[in-house]
Amino acid sequence: MSIVYTRTGRPNSGKQSEALAYFKARAEAIQKNYGIASEVKIRAGGPIGEVILISRMKDLNEFETTKRKVVADTEKGKIPTAPAGVFASGDDALWLDM
Repeated sequence: MSIVYTRTGRPNSGKQSEALAYFKARAEAIQKNYGIASEVKIRAGGPIGEVILISRMKDLNEFETTKRKVVADTEKGKIPTAPAGVFASGDDALWLDM
C-alpha cells in the first residue's frame, strides 16, 4: 500500500513568495538526496497562498526510513528549513492510497 506524505504551510501576510521558495528548495533537496520526486502546489481557494509539498512513497517502511534521514540531514543543514517569520502555521499528514 503506497503512502502520500504532505506538508502544508500557511504563510504570514506578504510572505507567499518566501513560502513558495522554501517549499521548492525543500522539494529539490529531497529529490537530490533521496530520489523522491515531490510536488509543490499553491492553494487557489480557501486560505489564499497556502502551499503544499506532496511526496509519494511505496510503503510505510520507506516513509519511516526517509523521514529519519530527512530529520538527521535537516539538523546537519543539508535540507532547507523554513525562514523565521514566513509561516503562520503548518501541518504534516500521512495518507494511505487505497
